[in-house]
Amino acid sequence: MIGVDLPPNDFVLFGFDLTDPTDFVYDLIMGILGLFFAYKLRALKNNNKFSLAWFRFFLVYGLATFFSAFGHLFYNYYQYYGKLLGWLLVPFAIYWIEIAMLEAHWNSKLIQKGKRLYKMKLLLVYLVFVVIWTLVDVLAKPSLLFLPIAINSILGLLIGVGIFSYQFKNKLSASFASIFIGIAVIFPSAFVFIFKINLHQWFSKNDFSHLLMIVGLIFFYKGVSKILKEDLAFLKA
Repeated sequence: MIGVDLPPNDFVLFGFDLTDPTDFVYDLIMGILGLFFAYKLRALKNNNKFSLAWFRFFLVYGLATFFSAFGHLFYNYYQYYGKLLGWLLVPFAIYWIEIAMLEAHWNSKLIQKGKRLYKMKLLLVYLVFVVIWTLVDVLAKPSLLFLPIAINSILGLLIGVGIFSYQFKNKLSASFASIFIGIAVIFPSAFVFIFKINLHQWFSKNDFSHLLMIVGLIFFYKGVSKILKEDLAFLKA
């Protein structure tokens, strides 16, 4: 079932007309994992900029996916409005993972330029989001509203995290390889979503993408926790 949008899996529970329980479960898992990883990083009491940025990524991404889980489940009641909070938090999470990787770089001028660029990109994503929301009938095509968020996530993860983690694993620490593996696992989810690769009615493109992202998050945390235990120069800043 490739290239098609599968109908929602509606069901009734305790008198509520709910939908897409698998989306709810996968998003909930991501949300809990993100919040748990944020808690674990905070418990390490590393106050360097690299650690704090990763903490903020896991925290914001955890909250975004946690709220999105209920947006999926109660879609029949709130439509896309139930997903708005989660959608609006995702670009902010991507911003912090980009900043986290940037903080590990050895070129201070590049760090400052990168931070300005990432702030401009973040504002641009929200601007495009508002323009689409204003000009397009998003009730008919809510996926259009999510499009700038998806594109920003793909670019941020591929360039801001993927390229840097590949570079850093050779120049800074082999532990960055875990972060790179996380990107390698997550990246196919973009094609799964774009080309609508559905393996089953109960394992749609959304489920497939969410599963890949869950595995990717685990590799992110594994890499970051290993890096924070090493005696690296940028961790002392």
